[in-house]
Amino acid sequence: MEAEILIIPFPHPGHIFPATELANHLAGRNLRITLLLPSTSSSVSLHPLIRIHEFSVPSLIRFRPGLLEEIIIPLLTKLSSSSRPLCAIVDEMMGWIFDTCQELKIPTVSFFTSSACSAALEHATSRFPKDEVNPSRLLTIPGLPDDMVLTASDMTHLGPPPRFQRNTGPGGPDGPSRNHGPRKRGLVASSSTVAFLMNTCDELERVFLDYLAAEAGKPVWCVGPLLPVRFWETTGSGLVRDGEVRAKLESSVSEKDVIEWLDGKPRGSVIYVSFGSLVAPTEEELIELAAGLEDSNQPFIWAVQAGTEIVKNGFFSRDEFAHRTKGKGLVINGWAPQLLILSHVATGGYVCHCGWNSTLEALGCGVPVLTWPVRGDQILNAKLMTNRLKVGLPIKAEADAVVTRADVANGIKKLMADDEVKKRTASIRSIFSQGFPKSSSASLDVFVNFLTTSTKY
Repeated sequence: MEAEILIIPFPHPGHIFPATELANHLAGRNLRITLLLPSTSSSVSLHPLIRIHEFSVPSLIRFRPGLLEEIIIPLLTKLSSSSRPLCAIVDEMMGWIFDTCQELKIPTVSFFTSSACSAALEHATSRFPKDEVNPSRLLTIPGLPDDMVLTASDMTHLGPPPRFQRNTGPGGPDGPSRNHGPRKRGLVASSSTVAFLMNTCDELERVFLDYLAAEAGKPVWCVGPLLPVRFWETTGSGLVRDGEVRAKLESSVSEKDVIEWLDGKPRGSVIYVSFGSLVAPTEEELIELAAGLEDSNQPFIWAVQAGTEIVKNGFFSRDEFAHRTKGKGLVINGWAPQLLILSHVATGGYVCHCGWNSTLEALGCGVPVLTWPVRGDQILNAKLMTNRLKVGLPIKAEADAVVTRADVANGIKKLMADDEVKKRTASIRSIFSQGFPKSSSASLDVFVNFLTTSTKY
């Protein structure tokens, strides 16, 4: 049996990675996949039933408003002109595609690359009157766990990352789309879709999946964690080399450098620091982070985003900090082999922004986290880690609090000494000890059967 599915991720690495792994899982079930990817991205370890249809964007981080519509709509029209795809799996960040697919009579499935927890809470809070939120009130959502209670500070930090806010005009992720009115995301943008796929598994987020299914009135299937196949093959048995599963970007180090450095450190002693590629703390907080790392007296690896400088009134520069902490710390400028670092036995903690990909990698590698969310779904993912799963500690009490060097140093010391957090993290990791979760594998089978046999769409 062969049938073609279009998969259309949002053109950013954090969305492209899980979409590519979803394509691999579906192709492994004998489905032909057309994956729409920007030519500036690279994919490795693709199933032979996957073909890539490339389009050009100047950057995977910033692009002008309207550019994606100008590119994707003609592509969809062309691809559907010869034969209608079985369906299009569309990143929920690109809700305007649902309207286009409806016009082309292509059934759509909404794909959430973040947590079910964040999707559920963002849906619930989108209907909550903002004028009823005040500093003294805690917001509990009926149907969701009490341990996921939100504060006014949390509510003010929910929304798109700052770099995406540049695209809020016509054609941007949250701007008006053609003649379809203001852009929406999440469940409210997906009224025309036939189902929802979530990058998670029952074992982590069943209660949130149930909530979403009840709210949507449509099937909601867990299909993750969508980590590289190589990760599942090596879980619990050794290092995962990023170079084998992902294209290496510009970096100041090689994987060999990182392995040699980690090999020289005691088991569970190293704290890893990374904020991904999209958001970062303020310049002032980066100064506090650098000082706190030194004060903690803990071996560390800090992956500093490309172009980020650490300087305040000439006090010190990034390069000077790296030189001063050489031996104790490893400062990586640019791309870091994150899976390798997290899967190494020397790594004992992770200062994490709680982007969902990074969160899943920490859970899969059994590394406790010191949560430092910046905004958006990171706020909710951090609460999932600290309040519900209890596999991490918050670096700050409120989303709008400013992190100090004392917060950093004390937070690292507490995390590295917390045996209960380590035990719970090990317990969560054991969920994945046998490889890709059986619940998600079963959901993928049911999803494929739904696509190929259902007459409802």
